[in-house]
Amino acid sequence: MKSTLNRLQALKTFSTAIIGVALALPLSAQTPAVFTASDAARQKPNLIIILADDFGWGSLGCYGAPEELKTPHLDRLAREGRRFTDVYNASSVCSPSRYALMTGRYYWRTERKDGRVLGFAAPLHIETNRLTLASLCKAQGYRTGAFGKWHLGLQAGPDRADWNKPLTPGPREIGFDYFFGLAANPWNGPHTFIENDSLLGRIPGQEVTVTGGHRPDATTSGILKQYETQYIMETLTDRVTDWIEENGSEPFFVYYAPTATHTPIDPNPRFTGSPFGKYGDFIEELDWSVGQILAQLDRLKLADNTLVIFTSDDGAALRESKYSIAATEAGFALNGPFRGGKHSEWEGGFRVPFLVRWPGKVPAGTVSDQVFCLTDMLASVASVLDVPLPKGSAEDSFDAWRFFTEEKPGQPLPYVIMQAFAGATYAIRMGDWKLIERASPRQNELYNLKEDVAEAKNVIAANADRAAQMQRILSEARDRTYTRPGAGK
Repeated sequence: MKSTLNRLQALKTFSTAIIGVALALPLSAQTPAVFTASDAARQKPNLIIILADDFGWGSLGCYGAPEELKTPHLDRLAREGRRFTDVYNASSVCSPSRYALMTGRYYWRTERKDGRVLGFAAPLHIETNRLTLASLCKAQGYRTGAFGKWHLGLQAGPDRADWNKPLTPGPREIGFDYFFGLAANPWNGPHTFIENDSLLGRIPGQEVTVTGGHRPDATTSGILKQYETQYIMETLTDRVTDWIEENGSEPFFVYYAPTATHTPIDPNPRFTGSPFGKYGDFIEELDWSVGQILAQLDRLKLADNTLVIFTSDDGAALRESKYSIAATEAGFALNGPFRGGKHSEWEGGFRVPFLVRWPGKVPAGTVSDQVFCLTDMLASVASVLDVPLPKGSAEDSFDAWRFFTEEKPGQPLPYVIMQAFAGATYAIRMGDWKLIERASPRQNELYNLKEDVAEAKNVIAANADRAAQMQRILSEARDRTYTRPGAGK
């Protein structure tokens, strides 16, 4: 049971009037449901994917963060599972990364060739007939829930979302049974939670209007009270853990996209005292949130039959807030040894932490340097569920499941393709080599990441043939409609 203190703190976000409507959570029984080992043995594995926001490779203890920063729950995942050092996202910004994870398809294959993030009121960017992680799991009998930051659009285009109407199509039209979260970033608006297809806390008879939605000082009218950003993470955590308890008797898929550590850097007041200021506090709140989920799995005896993945949508934003700047100046390398961060074409923008735990299946306490991309999650989950992918789906998703479980996983994936913010720059990694393709008149660059992880020495002049081969493969991948063999229609 959650403590009364925790519950009251979570409910501070809204006024008394909204508590009864927006944040009232189902009352748990005094004795929690416990799902026995025999029940779990009859089930397919549960799946939880936690996609942190702007969370850098070097921002947790098991990836070398300063020991003064405390991330015991994330470190527990590494200790009880496998830590990957060379996992990439398909983009160094939000919406493109989330699209690629959910669909197994590169974002630049859509009409958004430039790789820019979606607006907070953009229409749903995923076709409702496209295979997604959620629809794949749902078709196999899973209960599916999405929580947190969505940022993949709501309603049908081409107009901006009308917050006064049902927000469909949305998460439930691409495979989720339940959604609780935010349309986009916390400061974008509308500044209230969304449950399924409805804004919570609307004032009857008043229009909901967002003013200045792309600015930090945006406001929303027509709702009882705007949420307080310092309580968003706690509210989301409560919703996730309650939903797991309510649905744990069946196989389930949870997609949890916490708002930490995206701006605004506004941790719960209970998390104070990090030597790295509010940024460190926010990381520690994210770690706490993950710990609550792990504790719920333990309490319900579901841990042994649950595959848990923790990763991030892109690297840390080094210069977007005074708090990340202060943490960096205090000696905290948010993106580890890598150059750059969010938005950039460098490793600090693309390379993300990746932890996976499934007791008895994923070897505990192991580390892997296998290279793969979050686009590969759809094919990998299909492999776990023993479901063939239909043609015309998951076009850029390769099965990386063997990397999770095998001591010697054998043949690596052929390459990973990435796109930096605003579309002028692509990158491809093959083996130890990374080619950065720049728009004319700028020149391409080539780096040997094994020898130069900081991307300090461009060696393209001495390796022209290799660069030409990588350029050809990148161009061919863009010219086709798919990269995964057999994915074409």
